[in-house]
Amino acid sequence: MRQDNYEAATRLAFEALRGQSDEQMLWLGAEPCGDAWRLPVLDDWFEVDMLSHRVTTSAGREVSAVWSILALHYMAVRSRPERCVPDTTFADLPASRAYAGVYHKRVIDRLCGTAGRDAETLRAAAKALAGRGTEGGDLAFDFDEFPRVPLRLVWHAPDEEFPPSATLLLPRNIESFFCTEDIVVLSERLVSHLGGRCF
Repeated sequence: MRQDNYEAATRLAFEALRGQSDEQMLWLGAEPCGDAWRLPVLDDWFEVDMLSHRVTTSAGREVSAVWSILALHYMAVRSRPERCVPDTTFADLPASRAYAGVYHKRVIDRLCGTAGRDAETLRAAAKALAGRGTEGGDLAFDFDEFPRVPLRLVWHAPDEEFPPSATLLLPRNIESFFCTEDIVVLSERLVSHLGGRCF
């Protein structure tokens, strides 16, 4: 049943992308490649084929349905929100406060149990995804998950009393690009990729 839902969501996402102007695609950071568009995503790029309705990595591997849907939703954005630094937590987003507890479990707890369990592991994982070191906590990295959607991970080392903790900061206008559920999934996918999962 879930696979059917993903297939339907992917089909709808491609339909939403129909009619998007080349100028808007370029503004969003995509580059034309024949009948396809190449979109930078973290440490790779996706090739979005508008005719075959396929999304593949630079190595030609099929992208998972979840990543495909996120990329398609991003590329279907019609407005041009200003570029904002990532300085807002998920709980601070007006439409997202009710989901803050779920977000913490699905994103922050998972991060601290995998790539964020210690500084060395997190540093290596962030470097592999082209994360850029920045100020904050004991470690902090900026990631361009999509060209106009930067995320900042701020990590705090464990001590004798507390386990590691982290905060994922988002652009304050991220809801101009994604709905609440997409924002959760976008954050989850970053954590998953930091943990070594493929697209």
